[in-house]
Amino acid sequence: MYIKASALTKLSAAVESTVRYKNPPTGLDERELLTLATRQDPALVDNFKDYTVRVLRHARHSVVLVCDTSGTRALLEDAGCSGPMDRHRWMGEKPEPCEFTIETTEVCGRD
Repeated sequence: MYIKASALTKLSAAVESTVRYKNPPTGLDERELLTLATRQDPALVDNFKDYTVRVLRHARHSVVLVCDTSGTRALLEDAGCSGPMDRHRWMGEKPEPCEFTIETTEVCGRD
């Protein structure tokens, strides 16, 4: 998971850049936003082909959540605005559901 975490920081930065600077349409679903953010470098998302990848967009910031194949257990979660990997959710004693826990306003600010 540490190797996947490193790959996730690059993916979440690409999504953050797209949300923040490229003004994507507000009606895009998670998959469409992920495709848009990685169209210049599809390998960013290819690293997670055996996982469920979710994207949360809030104002001009984003969070990327990686879950197991079935989409039931959260493994990694990263806000694109921060440099280091935010949450290694696979390390907890109990499996966590595949739901976002990062609040962009807390991690990224309110801009």
